[in-house]
Amino acid sequence: MILRYEPAPSEDWPEGLSIEAPGCHSLACACKDELLAALHELKPRRGARLVVLGADVASLAERERTRLLGRVGFVPANGGLMSNLNAWENVSLPLAYHTPGRLDGAFGEVQALLEELGGVDNDFLGKLPEDMTLYERRLAAYIRALLENPDLLLAENLLAGLGPTKRGRAARFAEVYQARCPGGTFVQFDG
Repeated sequence: MILRYEPAPSEDWPEGLSIEAPGCHSLACACKDELLAALHELKPRRGARLVVLGADVASLAERERTRLLGRVGFVPANGGLMSNLNAWENVSLPLAYHTPGRLDGAFGEVQALLEELGGVDNDFLGKLPEDMTLYERRLAAYIRALLENPDLLLAENLLAGLGPTKRGRAARFAEVYQARCPGGTFVQFDG
C-alpha cells in the first residue's frame, strides 16, 4: 500500500483514497485538502486513517513518523517557498540540512534538471519568490523535493493556472521523477 486515506465518517466524503502500486497517478478527490493537511504532518484528523508507504501513521512513534516524512516530497500549488530566500536557497536548504555532503554537486544537478525540463531564464536561481512566475515557484518546489529522492512525491494542482507551454513542461515532472526515482510514486492532485 503506497497511500490510503479514509476520512472520518461524513456525508460530504463517503469515499477515501487508495493507491496500491508505484508509478504515476493523477487524482481528484473531495477530501484533497484534508488529506494534504494530514500528509504534511503525518497526523490525520480524529476518526480518519492514513497509511503512507505501508505504514499506518497512527501506530508510529514520533521518531518513526519523522523518518517516514523524510521519504515524502511535496510540491504545493503555490510553491510553498520561503519568501526571503531566492530560488537556489529554497532548493538547496533542505539538502544542506539533511545531507550536507551532497550540496557540493547540487548546483550542477539542478542545472541539469532545469535543462531536462525545458530550461528557464538565466536569472531564475537568483529570483525571490515574489519575482517568480507561478510555474517557476512550482519548479523550484519540485526540484527541492526531487533532490531528496523521495519514495512518494505529491504535487498539488500542478497544471492549474499555467499556459500551454508551461503546462507541457510541468506535465514532464512525473516523467523526470520516475526516471530519477524508479520504483517511486508520483501523485498529482487535481481540483
